[in-house]
Amino acid sequence: MKTYFILFVLFIYSCSGSKDNIELEIISTKIEFSKLENGRMKNIITYKITNNTLSDYYFNSYSLSKLTWKIKGLQPSNVFFQILDKNGNHAEYNSKEYLPTEEFSTCKQINYTMEEKEIKELNYSISPDYKKLIDKNNFFLKQGESKYFEILYYFPESNYSSVNLDKNKKYFFKMLIYSDSTNFRKILSRPILKTIRENGYKVYHGIIESKNSVPVKVLE
Repeated sequence: MKTYFILFVLFIYSCSGSKDNIELEIISTKIEFSKLENGRMKNIITYKITNNTLSDYYFNSYSLSKLTWKIKGLQPSNVFFQILDKNGNHAEYNSKEYLPTEEFSTCKQINYTMEEKEIKELNYSISPDYKKLIDKNNFFLKQGESKYFEILYYFPESNYSSVNLDKNKKYFFKMLIYSDSTNFRKILSRPILKTIRENGYKVYHGIIESKNSVPVKVLE
């Protein structure tokens, strides 16, 4: 009887454990690159995150997270893009400096100063840029819930980066998302912390890789 009992328990654990995760899925069917030198091909990249666990989570994009040190790729927000060949080797990624116009810089500085003053009045020690990152990228995800997202990105040239492809290779596109629970109590706003505490949310900590990949298409 003991042998049958142990086998039965192991069978239940293996079946349930396969679904006990946070799942990242790319909904877009392809990623398009411009073949022209310094070209820009618009991509609206759609993806879905599903909570298959028995816990409710809050995803925190901590910009100084050590988790991001482990990830190679392009980082447009709280996600990473990876362009890989069939052997799993990365394409060549290049970051570049984006220089706005003087007029835009002046307006941005005025707005930044106003936002900075408001944050200080609220007795927070974070920067306006980090507040925007939280407002844009952080989210709640209940157990059994799926949420859809989209990102506008240009390949191979964007405002902040470029990708070099070997013409003799075929590539595919993957995504990763991260969330960091390190020191979140010192960073998040009082309303968010209260929502997490009173509703029993956990702050997710880790890196999630997309379960699928999509082909990269080079177009004229």
